[in-house]
Amino acid sequence: MKKTLLTIIATTMLFGCIGNEESQVRENGVLRIHEGYYAFCGASGAEPTGNKIIVQGVEFEEGCSVCPVLTGPSISNLAMKGVSPSWAKVTGTEGQFDIENDFQFPGDDGSTVWNGSSVWSLFWYFSSTDTIPQYNPVTQEWEMLSPGNRSFTVNTDHPATSESNMFCMPCQITETTDTGILLANCYGPLNEAAVPLRKAIPVVSGMKSITAALEGKPYPVGTPVPTNE
Repeated sequence: MKKTLLTIIATTMLFGCIGNEESQVRENGVLRIHEGYYAFCGASGAEPTGNKIIVQGVEFEEGCSVCPVLTGPSISNLAMKGVSPSWAKVTGTEGQFDIENDFQFPGDDGSTVWNGSSVWSLFWYFSSTDTIPQYNPVTQEWEMLSPGNRSFTVNTDHPATSESNMFCMPCQITETTDTGILLANCYGPLNEAAVPLRKAIPVVSGMKSITAALEGKPYPVGTPVPTNE
Protein backbone atom coordinates (compact mmCIF):
# COMPACT_ATOMS: atom_id res chain seq x y z
CA MET A 1 0.00 0.00 0.00
CA LYS A 2 2.89 2.37 0.69
CA LYS A 3 4.18 1.77 -2.84
CA THR A 4 0.74 2.51 -4.28
CA LEU A 5 0.51 5.73 -2.29
CA LEU A 6 3.95 6.87 -3.45
CA THR A 7 3.10 6.05 -7.06
CA ILE A 8 -0.02 8.20 -6.86
CA ILE A 9 1.95 11.10 -5.38
CA ALA A 10 4.87 10.87 -7.76
CA THR A 11 2.81 10.57 -10.93
CA THR A 12 -0.08 12.91 -10.27
CA MET A 13 0.49 15.11 -7.21
CA LEU A 14 -3.23 15.90 -7.25
CA PHE A 15 -5.58 15.72 -4.28
CA GLY A 16 -7.86 12.76 -4.04
CA CYS A 17 -9.74 9.95 -2.48
CA ILE A 18 -7.68 6.81 -1.99
CA GLY A 19 -9.15 3.57 -0.67
CA ASN A 20 -9.79 3.27 3.05
CA GLU A 21 -7.03 0.71 3.46
CA GLU A 22 -4.48 3.16 2.08
CA SER A 23 -5.67 5.89 4.39
CA GLN A 24 -4.13 3.79 7.18
CA VAL A 25 -0.65 4.57 5.86
CA ARG A 26 0.93 7.05 8.25
CA GLU A 27 4.39 7.55 6.86
CA ASN A 28 6.79 6.80 4.06
CA GLY A 29 9.99 8.83 4.12
CA VAL A 30 8.96 12.48 4.47
CA LEU A 31 5.32 11.80 3.56
CA ARG A 32 2.68 11.82 6.29
CA ILE A 33 -1.08 11.44 6.32
CA HIS A 34 -2.64 14.60 7.76
CA GLU A 35 -6.11 14.50 9.29
CA GLY A 36 -8.26 17.62 9.53
CA TYR A 37 -8.65 20.88 7.65
CA TYR A 38 -6.53 21.56 4.57
CA ALA A 39 -6.72 23.68 1.43
CA PHE A 40 -7.31 21.88 -1.87
CA CYS A 41 -5.47 23.77 -4.64
CA GLY A 42 -5.36 21.03 -7.28
CA ALA A 43 -8.04 22.73 -9.42
CA SER A 44 -6.83 26.31 -8.90
CA GLY A 45 -4.59 28.68 -10.80
CA ALA A 46 -2.35 31.33 -9.25
CA GLU A 47 -1.73 35.03 -9.61
CA PRO A 48 1.77 36.51 -9.18
CA THR A 49 2.13 38.56 -6.00
CA GLY A 50 5.18 40.47 -7.18
CA ASN A 51 7.17 38.99 -4.29
CA LYS A 52 9.91 36.38 -4.13
CA ILE A 53 9.36 33.24 -2.07
CA ILE A 54 12.14 30.98 -0.79
CA VAL A 55 11.32 27.27 -0.89
CA GLN A 56 13.80 24.77 0.56
CA GLY A 57 16.54 27.37 0.17
CA VAL A 58 15.75 28.29 -3.46
CA GLU A 59 14.16 31.58 -4.55
CA PHE A 60 11.19 31.70 -6.94
CA GLU A 61 8.57 34.17 -8.05
CA GLU A 62 5.62 33.95 -5.64
CA GLY A 63 2.01 33.24 -6.54
CA CYS A 64 -1.29 33.33 -4.66
CA SER A 65 -3.98 30.69 -5.21
CA VAL A 66 -7.56 30.91 -3.98
CA CYS A 67 -8.36 27.40 -2.76
CA PRO A 68 -11.36 25.75 -1.07
CA VAL A 69 -10.84 24.31 2.39
CA LEU A 70 -11.81 20.68 2.98
CA THR A 71 -11.58 18.36 5.96
CA GLY A 72 -10.42 14.77 6.06
CA PRO A 73 -7.24 12.86 5.20
CA SER A 74 -4.58 14.48 3.02
CA ILE A 75 -0.91 13.99 2.24
CA SER A 76 1.80 16.18 3.75
CA ASN A 77 5.54 16.57 3.11
CA LEU A 78 7.67 17.08 6.21
CA ALA A 79 10.59 18.37 4.12
CA MET A 80 8.72 21.52 3.10
CA LYS A 81 9.91 24.77 4.62
CA GLY A 82 10.48 28.28 3.37
CA VAL A 83 9.99 32.01 3.72
CA SER A 84 7.13 33.96 2.15
CA PRO A 85 6.86 37.78 2.28
CA SER A 86 3.10 37.50 1.75
CA TRP A 87 2.84 35.09 4.67
CA ALA A 88 4.93 37.53 6.70
CA LYS A 89 2.36 40.24 6.03
CA VAL A 90 -0.48 37.92 7.06
CA THR A 91 1.14 36.76 10.28
CA GLY A 92 3.16 39.81 11.27
CA THR A 93 6.24 37.60 11.49
CA GLU A 94 9.30 37.02 9.30
CA GLY A 95 7.18 34.77 7.06
CA GLN A 96 8.88 31.48 7.82
CA PHE A 97 6.91 28.25 7.47
CA ASP A 98 7.99 24.73 8.36
CA ILE A 99 5.46 21.93 8.12
CA GLU A 100 7.48 19.53 10.29
CA ASN A 101 7.42 21.98 13.20
CA ASP A 102 3.81 23.08 12.60
CA PHE A 103 2.29 19.88 11.25
CA GLN A 104 -1.38 20.53 11.99
CA PHE A 105 -1.60 24.03 10.53
CA PRO A 106 0.79 26.96 9.93
CA GLY A 107 1.79 28.70 13.13
CA ASP A 108 0.05 26.21 15.40
CA ASP A 109 2.67 26.45 18.18
CA GLY A 110 2.27 22.77 18.87
CA SER A 111 -1.52 22.88 19.25
CA THR A 112 -3.69 20.13 17.80
CA VAL A 113 -6.80 22.31 17.77
CA TRP A 114 -7.49 24.07 14.48
CA ASN A 115 -6.96 27.81 14.88
CA GLY A 116 -9.67 28.66 12.33
CA SER A 117 -7.49 31.17 10.49
CA SER A 118 -4.83 29.12 8.69
CA VAL A 119 -4.36 25.76 6.97
CA TRP A 120 -1.74 24.01 4.86
CA SER A 121 -2.39 23.37 1.19
CA LEU A 122 -2.08 19.60 0.99
CA PHE A 123 -2.71 16.91 -1.62
CA TRP A 124 -5.27 14.19 -2.18
CA TYR A 125 -6.44 12.59 -5.42
CA PHE A 126 -9.97 13.08 -6.74
CA SER A 127 -11.27 11.16 -9.75
CA SER A 128 -13.86 12.30 -12.28
CA THR A 129 -16.55 10.49 -10.26
CA ASP A 130 -15.93 12.74 -7.24
CA THR A 131 -17.05 16.32 -6.74
CA ILE A 132 -14.94 19.06 -5.20
CA PRO A 133 -15.43 22.80 -4.67
CA GLN A 134 -14.36 24.67 -7.79
CA TYR A 135 -14.87 28.13 -9.23
CA ASN A 136 -17.30 27.97 -12.15
CA PRO A 137 -16.43 30.75 -14.64
CA VAL A 138 -19.85 30.41 -16.28
CA THR A 139 -21.87 31.14 -13.15
CA GLN A 140 -18.98 33.01 -11.47
CA GLU A 141 -19.73 31.05 -8.31
CA TRP A 142 -17.96 28.39 -6.26
CA GLU A 143 -19.77 25.09 -6.82
CA MET A 144 -19.35 21.34 -6.28
CA LEU A 145 -18.05 20.01 -9.60
CA SER A 146 -16.18 16.98 -10.89
CA PRO A 147 -12.46 17.63 -11.42
CA GLY A 148 -11.09 17.57 -14.94
CA ASN A 149 -7.61 16.12 -14.49
CA ARG A 150 -5.57 16.94 -17.59
CA SER A 151 -2.02 17.02 -18.85
CA PHE A 152 -0.29 19.84 -20.70
CA THR A 153 3.12 20.78 -22.00
CA VAL A 154 4.84 23.46 -19.96
CA ASN A 155 5.78 26.68 -21.74
CA THR A 156 7.00 29.20 -19.20
CA ASP A 157 6.66 32.05 -21.71
CA HIS A 158 2.90 32.14 -21.04
CA PRO A 159 1.01 32.10 -17.70
CA ALA A 160 -1.64 29.60 -18.91
CA THR A 161 1.05 27.04 -19.79
CA SER A 162 3.29 27.77 -16.81
CA GLU A 163 2.44 26.29 -13.42
CA SER A 164 2.56 26.81 -9.68
CA ASN A 165 3.36 24.51 -6.79
CA MET A 166 0.97 24.66 -3.85
CA PHE A 167 1.99 21.44 -2.09
CA CYS A 168 2.47 22.12 1.63
CA MET A 169 2.26 25.91 1.41
CA PRO A 170 0.77 28.22 4.08
CA CYS A 171 -2.77 29.51 3.57
CA GLN A 172 -4.90 32.19 5.22
CA ILE A 173 -8.65 31.61 5.61
CA THR A 174 -10.38 34.53 3.88
CA GLU A 175 -14.13 33.97 3.54
CA THR A 176 -17.09 31.61 3.38
CA THR A 177 -19.19 31.75 0.22
CA ASP A 178 -22.98 31.98 0.22
CA THR A 179 -23.02 28.26 -0.56
CA GLY A 180 -20.94 27.47 2.53
CA ILE A 181 -17.59 26.84 0.86
CA LEU A 182 -14.63 27.99 2.94
CA LEU A 183 -11.88 29.72 0.94
CA ALA A 184 -8.22 30.44 1.65
CA ASN A 185 -5.39 32.38 0.03
CA CYS A 186 -2.36 30.12 -0.38
CA TYR A 187 1.15 31.31 -1.17
CA GLY A 188 3.64 29.24 -3.14
CA PRO A 189 6.29 29.33 -5.87
CA LEU A 190 5.63 29.82 -9.57
CA ASN A 191 7.24 27.38 -12.00
CA GLU A 192 8.65 25.13 -9.29
CA ALA A 193 8.13 21.36 -9.32
CA ALA A 194 6.29 19.64 -6.47
CA VAL A 195 8.59 16.62 -6.81
CA PRO A 196 11.26 15.68 -5.80
CA LEU A 197 10.01 16.20 -2.27
CA ARG A 198 13.27 17.05 -0.50
CA LYS A 199 14.59 19.79 -2.79
CA ALA A 200 13.21 22.61 -4.93
CA ILE A 201 13.83 22.58 -8.68
CA PRO A 202 12.41 24.85 -11.39
CA VAL A 203 10.21 23.55 -14.19
CA VAL A 204 11.35 24.17 -17.75
CA SER A 205 9.52 24.47 -21.03
CA GLY A 206 8.83 21.15 -22.72
CA MET A 207 8.02 19.21 -19.55
CA LYS A 208 4.72 17.36 -19.40
CA SER A 209 2.66 18.40 -16.40
CA ILE A 210 -0.62 17.40 -14.72
CA THR A 211 -3.28 19.65 -13.23
CA ALA A 212 -7.01 19.72 -12.46
CA ALA A 213 -7.24 23.45 -13.16
CA LEU A 214 -9.39 24.54 -16.09
CA GLU A 215 -7.53 25.20 -19.32
CA GLY A 216 -6.61 28.86 -19.60
CA LYS A 217 -6.14 29.50 -15.88
CA PRO A 218 -2.86 31.29 -15.19
CA TYR A 219 -0.16 29.25 -13.45
CA PRO A 220 -2.31 26.12 -12.93
CA VAL A 221 -1.42 24.21 -9.79
CA GLY A 222 0.25 20.92 -10.67
CA THR A 223 3.54 19.16 -11.16
CA PRO A 224 5.62 17.75 -13.99
CA VAL A 225 5.30 14.02 -14.52
CA PRO A 226 8.50 12.34 -13.23
CA THR A 227 10.50 10.35 -15.78
CA ASN A 228 12.89 7.45 -15.33
CA GLU A 229 15.75 9.82 -16.12
